[in-house]
This record gives sequence, structure tokens and C-alpha cells, in this order.
Amino acid sequence: MRVYFAPCGIALGHAGRCIAIAKLFKKRGNDVIFSTYGEAIDFVRKAGFYVEEVPKITFYEKEDGTFDIRRTLSAGPKIIIKFFQQIGAEISLMERFKPNVIVSDSRLSSIIAAKVMGFNSILILHQLRIMIPHLKPINRRIKQKIKSFVERLGLDMLGSLWNLSNIIVVPDFPPPYTIAKANVVPSSKYIKKLKLVGPIISKYPWDLPLSEDIRRELDLDDRPLIFAAMSGTIAEKKYITELLIKIFQDFPDRYNIIVSKGFPNGNSCRKLKNLMIFDWVEDRYTLLKACDILITRGGHNTVSEAIYYGKPMIIIPTPAHSEHQGIAKSMVEMGVAKSIQQHELSRESLLEAIDEILNNSEILSRVENARRFAHNFNAIDTIFNIINKINND
Repeated sequence: MRVYFAPCGIALGHAGRCIAIAKLFKKRGNDVIFSTYGEAIDFVRKAGFYVEEVPKITFYEKEDGTFDIRRTLSAGPKIIIKFFQQIGAEISLMERFKPNVIVSDSRLSSIIAAKVMGFNSILILHQLRIMIPHLKPINRRIKQKIKSFVERLGLDMLGSLWNLSNIIVVPDFPPPYTIAKANVVPSSKYIKKLKLVGPIISKYPWDLPLSEDIRRELDLDDRPLIFAAMSGTIAEKKYITELLIKIFQDFPDRYNIIVSKGFPNGNSCRKLKNLMIFDWVEDRYTLLKACDILITRGGHNTVSEAIYYGKPMIIIPTPAHSEHQGIAKSMVEMGVAKSIQQHELSRESLLEAIDEILNNSEILSRVENARRFAHNFNAIDTIFNIINKINND
């Protein structure tokens, strides 16, 4: 079988999910090709897959990672042109590769191209409902009504286009452990095609050595280990890692701390007393298993992994990032995380949150309950079987 993966190239999470599925197909002797753009291109190549570059769609950000809605809207015509160029590039690639199935992760252009070419397609999507980003709370009722109306309209319009795919796979848990509660709101247009399969995890805790062995290999003592794993766009990661490193340099020595900046093309490593700073960690799962608490931006993949590995979280969501903000709220309500807004982040607020989590038996018990629930799901095997079934039908 020939499988064509088309992940969104903004940040690395979408490509990471597709790589995990593609590895299983490659292992079983299938042909695999990727099409993507941006930071994801080198990431896919490093994973050992052939990748074709398609026109890049860009959304603008401010220096602190905040979504810049004004600049993005002003670039609207250019983004639309790029989108249609993407469709054209996808059609050309599909004509050459002649895939049996297209797997799109959050990319509409590849779904439309697959429909035009008459190929079967599967859509991986955890943001069924796109939320309008905003920094300040919306207090006026009329503004809230307008926002809700526009979001509902967008849900229905996008729903008609997402519906061009054969099946829509949602890599999230069913209630009560749904991660992106605010976003996993399906449209009536495609609800019959929807399959909730659980998050896509490429390596499970039982595939790794014991935590004690990992810590010994890293030359870590018995002090609690804090792992700050940054994800998102380059701007999101750069700002928050610089801020965290500054804070951690003044942290008490009762903790071991590891920071991953999330830059896959970097290879530097620094050690400052009880703090280790990496540009990139090749196998973040080893550190996730070894750590006692995870600090994250609140990306869907990272939060999913923390649940599978039974790790409490401190989430510092990107300002005005509706998905990160929604996931942070969901995890706090679930009782497995604390959330600190970026403008409130300080040595004192971070230390207070860490101490509160590690000394709170109720939080740790909820984390353990979520971990047990998560182990009922194996999304990669489920998606593999779905793709094979579509190909054979």
C-alpha cells in the first residue's frame, strides 16, 4: 500500500503524530511519502522519511508568541493564494505518487486535493471547533454572542469541507478525560464519520527502562526532577524558554531541572548547578518517564503524553492561544495540573505551583486515575486498522 501523509507544518505536533503512524506502515512494508512545509520539513526528514515541500502558509505572531490577529488578517489575501497553491502542489504530488490513502493532519488543502483526484482520505483533527483568540476577557454580552455566532458559523462552514474526507479521526479521549474539551465539538455535517481513538503516543512507558535506571544514566540524584518541555511555534518556544531559564537559575537546589528548548536543529547542552538546558532532546519520553512534574505550553500532544505517563503538569499557555488556554482550563478542572498565565509567571508563582502539586496527594491520585484510563487506548494501532479497512473496502 502507498500512504501519503500531509501534516500541518506549523509547529511540530502534527508532523510528530503522522511520523508515529508512518513508522508502523513502513515497518509493515508499505511505501510512505510526506508533504508538508515550514519547521516540519527537517523534522520529518530527520525521522527518515521522504518529504516534499509545499507552499508555506504563515500566521503571524508577536515576540512573546501571542497570535498577531491584525497582521494575519492584513495578510489574508496572500494566505488564500498560498492555500490554493498548496492544493495545486498536492494534486501534482498525488498524481505522481498515486497513493492508496491520504492521511491529512489538520490540513484542508490535502483533503480537497484528494477529493479532486478521487483518492480515499483520512483526516486527523482535534480542533473541530476553531475558537477566536482574545487576550482580554469578553465581558459584554453582545460581543460574546457575536463571537459564539462566528465560531458556530466557522464550525459549519469548515464542517462541510472536512466532510470531504472518508473518516475523521479525533486523537483525544472520551469524557471525562477529554483534553481539548472546548475544541472537540463536532459539526452535524460529519458527526457520522467521527471516530474518537485516544491520543497518538509513539512510545509507551512500558517500552522504556525503569525511572530509577534513567535517572542513574543521567547522573541525577533523588531530588525531584522538573522537566520543562517546550512545544509550539519558534516564537512561542523561544520566549518562554528564555524566561524559564532565567527563573530556574535562581531556583532552590532541592530540585533537579531539565529544560528542552524544542529546537530540533540545535545540539547544544549546558549544565548550571542543578539545571540542564538542551536545544533538543532526541527521546523526550525517557525524561518524561523519569521526571516528577512536567512544565508545558499546553500543546495537545505533550499534555496527552503526560497523561499516559502519569505526570502532573504546570501549564503556561501562550497568551491568546485559544487551544492552549482551553486545554489548560480543561486540565485544571480535571485536577491533574496547575495553570500559570505568562504575564503572572515568576520565581514565586512557579515555585508555589510546583510545591503545591508535589505535596498534594489528591492531585497525584487524579493523575494516576487518568493514567489508568489512558492505557485503554492505542491510537496508532486503531488508525492503522482504519486505514487498512478503507484501502480494502
